[in-house]
Amino acid sequence: MKTIYLSLVALFLATFTTVAQDLSYGVIGGVNFSKIDNLGGTGFEENRLGFHLGGVAELAFAEKWSYEASLLYSVEGEEFDNAAGTSTDVKLQYINVPLQFKYYAYKNFSIHFGPQIGFLLKGEQSIGDGDAVEIEDTVNTNFAGTAGLGYDLKEYNLYFKGTFTYGFSDILDNETDGVNRNQLPGSVHLSVGYKF
Repeated sequence: MKTIYLSLVALFLATFTTVAQDLSYGVIGGVNFSKIDNLGGTGFEENRLGFHLGGVAELAFAEKWSYEASLLYSVEGEEFDNAAGTSTDVKLQYINVPLQFKYYAYKNFSIHFGPQIGFLLKGEQSIGDGDAVEIEDTVNTNFAGTAGLGYDLKEYNLYFKGTFTYGFSDILDNETDGVNRNQLPGSVHLSVGYKF
């Protein structure tokens, strides 16, 4: 029995060592340009400038393929002029968890894609110079798809990413004029990361 336990421990350590050799992790941050369909704005020029910051881990599983998972604090939303011409700022604070496949198409250039789940921490809205008030009827969980391009500057342990994210679920649980409106979030993330 002792031999079996020692064999299992040795197998676990060997597996962990192999995985650890292909595992990298680091920090990532950048800016967001976000918008919400059917909320109030018209074109993407009425987006909201925000930011994201968090940690990332990448695990290679083939010569050109890897998994990448991130845990990000992200500020998103939309800024637009309402029907009265008054500036409206919708601010949504999320913890986002994108889980992506990463394919190194050419040398250090990569393509990434996959699902994302977002957990809403706080939703606020301010109109004109008024104070921010909490938005009612927000949906606490958001599911989205992601896709983008990246480049690894390996000699400096840096990498750069551009990611487009589009939500599959409404951010508000409401009805307007008796008709459900799909208020789906979309954003562009420009990121810089450092791997340890």
